[in-house]
Amino acid sequence: MTGDELNQMYGSIIAPDARVSVPTEWMPAVHKALQDIADLPSEIRAFFIIVAIGQDADGDLVFSTAGLPAFIGSEGMRQLRGIIDVALHAVKGSLH
Repeated sequence: MTGDELNQMYGSIIAPDARVSVPTEWMPAVHKALQDIADLPSEIRAFFIIVAIGQDADGDLVFSTAGLPAFIGSEGMRQLRGIIDVALHAVKGSLH
């Protein structure tokens, strides 16, 4: 899927021009993470955006993001990190 397609599904949490390049079998974990982020309170979502979803040099899932932690707050940052961690663990589990 493209960033634009995901943006149409999940709204402003992902940039329309976001680069998305992950194996198809990882997409359920990506969709779950995007939906969980979309379900967060607007005071968190308003200051956070995903600019890319891909793989690092080790082949691990990476969400590249931009945000303003001072406005998101420590609890909001904890929630975002938790959602992304769940996706990372789900993908790692699918590799074995």
